[in-house]
Amino acid sequence: MDFKSSLHFISGNVTVDGTLLLIESDVLELDYFKRPVTKNTWIIRTIKDGLMKTVELKNVPLIPTGIDHFQDGSILLVQSRCENAGDRVERNARRYNMNGQLIDAFILGDGINTVQIDENDTIWVSYFDEGIFGNFGWEDPIGHSGLASFSISGEKVWEAQGYNMADCCGLNVTNSSNVFFHYYDDLHLVHLTNGQEALHYQVKGSDGFDQFMFDEYGLIAETDRQILTRYKLNKKTFSPSDKINMIDKEGKRIYGPIFMRGRFLYVWGNETIYWR
Repeated sequence: MDFKSSLHFISGNVTVDGTLLLIESDVLELDYFKRPVTKNTWIIRTIKDGLMKTVELKNVPLIPTGIDHFQDGSILLVQSRCENAGDRVERNARRYNMNGQLIDAFILGDGINTVQIDENDTIWVSYFDEGIFGNFGWEDPIGHSGLASFSISGEKVWEAQGYNMADCCGLNVTNSSNVFFHYYDDLHLVHLTNGQEALHYQVKGSDGFDQFMFDEYGLIAETDRQILTRYKLNKKTFSPSDKINMIDKEGKRIYGPIFMRGRFLYVWGNETIYWR
């Protein structure tokens, strides 16, 4: 699918049904710690089956680092940083309809790595170290467990127990019954079924990863910016085996942002969006 844009790419995500969501803006520089956050306009692209729709969200008082949508099509924008000023806590999650109107705003906590919504409209949130141990005014952070889930209106309904995470760096919510997360200090990958641990894997290699997916040959992960690595499974250990280069139909290497979730893979490069 051809796609050339004059705007700046901000962030993106694949939804549970395989829709690609992109956030763009004409803003050149973003300061994630400046308070109050400057209101900006964000352009949202929704791409599915080769078709694109565009939504303009105006005067939004957050810098979106995460995006997903609910079953009714409404859009969730999330800002990774969330200041707790004692008498005031930022609402760093905002829900908009497809006409760009605000529906709701609530708090998901500081230090957010990834946000993904399942088919039941449950919001799954993973947190990096500052969201786990506390920073930006948080002494008892919402993300202390490393991984939590929330209702459509932002009430916490579940959180991980017993993993002692320092960073929940990777999340793949295939559906409500199959949630995978990757974390360290040590490198582990856990498969949850209906909120309970079903499988627990060790991951070899020196690098963690924030995006990953499974195919018929094993695990594929983005181990560095725009670099994919295949991992092979031996018993309960994933070990890196090969680098993967993505090429177009003319054999040229594709360079650009990568988006993975479930078994969906998108790459935006060479003024084209590719998917499998």
